[in-house]
Amino acid sequence: MAIIYTYNTALPEANDILLGTEKSATLRNPTKNFKIGDLAKFIIDSTNGTSLTLPLFFDVTDPATGVTSTTLVDSILTQDANPGGAIVTVGGRMRVTGELDVDAGLKDSAGSTGLTGQLLSSTGGAATLWVNPSAGATAVFPFVAGNVAPFIITINHTGAQGSFPSVTVVDGNNIVVIGEVTYITTTQLTLTFTATFSGTAYLN
Repeated sequence: MAIIYTYNTALPEANDILLGTEKSATLRNPTKNFKIGDLAKFIIDSTNGTSLTLPLFFDVTDPATGVTSTTLVDSILTQDANPGGAIVTVGGRMRVTGELDVDAGLKDSAGSTGLTGQLLSSTGGAATLWVNPSAGATAVFPFVAGNVAPFIITINHTGAQGSFPSVTVVDGNNIVVIGEVTYITTTQLTLTFTATFSGTAYLN
């Protein structure tokens, strides 16, 4: 038999077979074969829970050696059924980015990302649609803490609440925080606070 490193290298395929040994041998001959595809399924199913968990892979750097490798980690994504699943559940917060990509963003059932100030609304069934807020309805603007003080928040709204809407700001503990409101235009205003914090602004 030739030395292993003298054989040609190639990309693995699902039906390729590897040679291995059963560690806790229950067979008379513990040497056995493994298919690449079966090994891949075993790693995903056994490392990350059940087959209803969608695995996430991240680059992790070993602090001792400085070597970075791709590692399978716990996932916050689950699927409702396997096979035939139709619903993916996010067990945490979801952030949609990609402002520079015209095809990115949170889309409704028609494939539209909507316009500035629109709300994602249910059509009564399983579908969704971006719609304009009704006049007088409260507009909600969550915000996160900044890095400098004074803390200034700029809000662009549709004007549905009027040119000078009243503003109520609450922090993460649902306590009303009083700041300075400046109406820049009929659809833009700024909120100024002496300290930074995360919360939500309500316009009505």
